[in-house]
Amino acid sequence: MGVAYFIVLEREIEGVDSFMDGKCLARATDSLDQVARDLGVCPLSDFFSIDPEHAADFLADEGVDSDNIELPALQQFSAEEGLTTVRALLGHSAGQTEGVTDDLQECERLLNLAAKHGIKWHFEVDY
Repeated sequence: MGVAYFIVLEREIEGVDSFMDGKCLARATDSLDQVARDLGVCPLSDFFSIDPEHAADFLADEGVDSDNIELPALQQFSAEEGLTTVRALLGHSAGQTEGVTDDLQECERLLNLAAKHGIKWHFEVDY
């Protein structure tokens, strides 16, 4: 199995499948974040957030009592912000595997649709 990153849209877009693999993206995040910083755009990891209820459920599944933990609020980002980073990374493909490029292209597809519909988004992690 393994860790995968995926885009969560603030609401569904009718007729759009928002599934993405995201495993290659997860493996390459450290290097992609450094490239993003070098290019002067927001790193992908800055777009991560989680609904506090989902975080509490995850912690409970791990045997952690979250009652005394202040979980941060969910952050949503404009699609345009994400597109700026994704397009910069796609334009700087040196050292990227085909899988990373595929994941970035899938991000671009979803974020383009989100932008057209005025929908915000964030990344989440699937373990």
